[in-house]
Amino acid sequence: MGEARLSASFLILVLASLLYIIGVATPSFIKVGEVHHGLWKECFLVKLKLPTCWDITIYTDKDWFKICRAMSILGLINILASTVCVALRLFKLPKHKILRICTIVATFSTVALILTGLVLYYRNIDDVTGGKSFNYGFSFALCILGMCFAALVDIILIYDLLMTKKNTESRVGVEKK
Repeated sequence: MGEARLSASFLILVLASLLYIIGVATPSFIKVGEVHHGLWKECFLVKLKLPTCWDITIYTDKDWFKICRAMSILGLINILASTVCVALRLFKLPKHKILRICTIVATFSTVALILTGLVLYYRNIDDVTGGKSFNYGFSFALCILGMCFAALVDIILIYDLLMTKKNTESRVGVEKK
């Protein structure tokens, strides 16, 4: 049964990685009028025309934005590391205890880093919008969805660890009798 949970964790984590990569890379965190703001670029989008995009220059010198970008990059690195750890456990080292713990820690830190970056962006949204009304874009939603899937995988991995420990203890108790 543990292998089924690990296979599901791997597939969910691959999906979470793809969603997060798309969310971080695309310039649609928020939309103010016809301008879409991302972490790296801003784009002016009008229907039936090619978008005009440029690098963000206005608030890039703000410390909160630098930290937000750093958290996003570290979250990306961690979600890829988590995926590799789950793949190693699934295909090469299924009983390796250190890798089991590293996988849980990497996935938990992924969620923490992504959440920190998103909350920081949310808390300083007025620097981006200039106080104007805005709508959240699909990039922001994809980052949140990727983080939620990573949290789900962490719950599955912790459950798997606890069930494995419980099964080991019950087998030891049977052998002693």
